[in-house]
Amino acid sequence: MAANIASVKIEGRQRSPAYVTQVAKVWRQAIDRCKASPQDFVPQSAWMETLGAMSEGTQTTLGAYHRKWQ
Repeated sequence: MAANIASVKIEGRQRSPAYVTQVAKVWRQAIDRCKASPQDFVPQSAWMETLGAMSEGTQTTLGAYHRKWQ
C-alpha cells in the first residue's frame, strides 16, 4: 500500500468463471486485510493454497534436468 498502487489486473481472458471468482476473492481479502493494518499484514497460507489449486493451463517439467540436452 505504501507503493501507491492504484489498481491490480487479474487475468481473466481464457479463464473459467470459477478461476476468476476465486482469484478475485483472494486478492480482495488480501487487499482489505492490508489496508486495515498495513504494519501487521502477513500473507495467509490459505490464500496461497487457494491460488495454487486454481492454477489453469500450466505444466511443470524438469526440463534439461530430466533429460540430456540435444
